[in-house]
Amino acid sequence: MNSKPLVTVYIPCGDYGRFLKQSVESVFTQLYTNWELIIIDEASTDETAAIAHDLCSRSPEKITFVQNKKSIGLQKIANNVLNMANGKYLVRLDADDWFDECALLLMVAKLEATPNVGLVYGNYFYTDPEGETLGIERRWKIKNEDIGGHLPPHGACTMFRTRALKAAGGYSEDINAQDGWELWYKLYQRVGAINLDIPLFYYRQHSSSLSRDSRRLLEARSRIFDRISSTLDGDYNPTIIAVIPVRESYPEFEGVPYKLYNGVSLLARAISQAAASDKISSTIVSSESQDVLNYAEALEKKGDVPPHIRILRNANEPSDRNVPVRNIMISAGESYKKEVGSYPDALAFLSLHAINRSTNHIDKALNVLRITESDTVVSVQEEREPMFIYRPTGLELLNPGRFQDLVYDRERLYSFNGSIIATWWDVLKEHHLFGEKVSSIEMSAEDSHQLKFLSQFNVN
Repeated sequence: MNSKPLVTVYIPCGDYGRFLKQSVESVFTQLYTNWELIIIDEASTDETAAIAHDLCSRSPEKITFVQNKKSIGLQKIANNVLNMANGKYLVRLDADDWFDECALLLMVAKLEATPNVGLVYGNYFYTDPEGETLGIERRWKIKNEDIGGHLPPHGACTMFRTRALKAAGGYSEDINAQDGWELWYKLYQRVGAINLDIPLFYYRQHSSSLSRDSRRLLEARSRIFDRISSTLDGDYNPTIIAVIPVRESYPEFEGVPYKLYNGVSLLARAISQAAASDKISSTIVSSESQDVLNYAEALEKKGDVPPHIRILRNANEPSDRNVPVRNIMISAGESYKKEVGSYPDALAFLSLHAINRSTNHIDKALNVLRITESDTVVSVQEEREPMFIYRPTGLELLNPGRFQDLVYDRERLYSFNGSIIATWWDVLKEHHLFGEKVSSIEMSAEDSHQLKFLSQFNVN
């Protein structure tokens, strides 16, 4: 009888038959040999099924082949495997990736040595579509680095304790493209995670990789944060106010708040977005123009926008572009105190010019603020153009940008898109705008658009 704990490896495969043999072969060449393998065909239209049957004949006592007549998605596959698995430990290997020969041995050894840990993972080699190694990516250490969902751990080639996975309720099947981040979070809270800090597998980069479908990932993570936020302990809901600073006109853009975009004025759009969030207690429109506030009041009386608070700032103050955001937010907090008798717990600065921002973006920022226990959360977009910093020897490239196919996670740069700043009241009062710990939510390039000039968009 084999005294070594059994490991269940599963390989989902959807039209990746051309890669499947290399993936399976990497399981057979493992230095750790007490494993079972489950291959799942996701209704492939290529030769996946034929290749899988041929591979199974090599060792039928160790390999199970499941053929789905229709695609069911990665989360449901994972839960189905969880019901089938005989192993003490469970690990997913994507069909276009492959293990280093030491992968199972090292991960099992670590879990056996640390019974209080629920999952272990390593770094990985990047390869091109042909399998040529391009470099090494170091994965994030959850315990001492960002767990805000910005750069989550890679879902594949992570070894879980099967029992811990079942105790956590497995994967959420109603959230696509999450790659298990919600589960990572739940397990981290329960049992912890360890990064072995050595490369354990080869990750193939190609155009159909899930990780490149950034918009799907961003949308999925928004839903994950909302779900996690709803499970936080306690019955106290922080009082959060939305602050919309409004200037009536700029030299290059007159009548800003009144301009219509898709039939709705910019000011009405911003007020309605904020009010639609069930996390926002009150919405404040702050302006140095009484005409702007009169317009906001008229919108409210007509029922075009929900009730909100209007603040007339000192008309002698400089324009919004020059007034520090912190000053505007503190002024709003003080006015809120006069209105309701207490200061808000947190504030969300919302740019009037962010025409593609949604209530979901606001909710995500506020969820991240609570979940990560950050001082401040800002909305960002990935900077795809090369950026440089001046050094004595000349300009130094900070990020590869669009001129290089492979961009390591740690080389990515993000710029503030001006859409959202969420922060705690005590941070504003005692520190600078951002505080010491700053987290972020990533928005797509499209969602990050700012309407700063009348000529930029087709407005009425």
